[in-house]
Amino acid sequence: MTRRAVVLLILFLGTVSFVSAQDLKPRGYFLKDSVKIGESVAYSLSYKDKKNRPVIFPDSLYSFAPFELLDKAYFDTRSDSINSIDSAVYYLATFEIDTVQSLSLPVFVFTGQDSIPIFSEKDSIVLNQVVTQMPDSVNLAETKAFQPVSRQFNYPYWVIGLIILGFIALIVSVIWGEEIAKRIRLYRLKKKLEKFREEFDREIESISAETEKPRIESILKFWKSYMESLEQVPYTKLTTKEIIQIQKNSSLEETLKSIDKNIYSRLAVSALQNDFEFLKDYSIDRYNHVTEEIKNA
Repeated sequence: MTRRAVVLLILFLGTVSFVSAQDLKPRGYFLKDSVKIGESVAYSLSYKDKKNRPVIFPDSLYSFAPFELLDKAYFDTRSDSINSIDSAVYYLATFEIDTVQSLSLPVFVFTGQDSIPIFSEKDSIVLNQVVTQMPDSVNLAETKAFQPVSRQFNYPYWVIGLIILGFIALIVSVIWGEEIAKRIRLYRLKKKLEKFREEFDREIESISAETEKPRIESILKFWKSYMESLEQVPYTKLTTKEIIQIQKNSSLEETLKSIDKNIYSRLAVSALQNDFEFLKDYSIDRYNHVTEEIKNA
């Protein structure tokens, strides 16, 4: 016998042996006799084979037509000294309208180089049809009872409303935008002045001969902060000399120098109420000047 003939004989005997070992097909069946459209039904699949032979069950990538896979559950392999049993349960649903629907699922037995599918016998299930016959007409019962219905947001009207509002806002901005901006700015300046006068009056009333020099410097800085927001000039970063060069006001010059003398001199603090009262009056005067410029712009 030639070498090629020996190889063919071995392959033939191995195939016969494998086929004989696979006489038992997988067992697959539905756990119910009937099902409704869209209802979940369990399908059991089990397979008995030689111990330790790799067996693969269908997963979510497999087509379960005419059914659709909803869920699955695999169970641990049970083995004795010779055989092993693998099993799984598939939860399926159908949306077909056939009265009787069948399914046969395979298991894939690994042979070393490839896997061979072995299908179970087909099992069938009956479809329970809720509506067996459509009537020619339907008798509707009339009722006048109020049935509350949830209100839905009307997006088209909302979008149209936004477009109209945007168009109106654009017209108003073009025609009266500058005047509105002036009024808003004047209103804010007025509120800032009222707040400044109220707080600055409290600070002036608290000044006495015992007032510490850092406290006097803090009050002066408060005045500078207000003037900075009013005239958009960095008063808080300017010295007295630089402020006088900008404002060119002799009374302001004398007042600021008097306050500086009280802050930096070693002498005792003298009464400063008059100096700070002048700064307050000066701020009000500058406020009136700035607001007039805005009105006439």
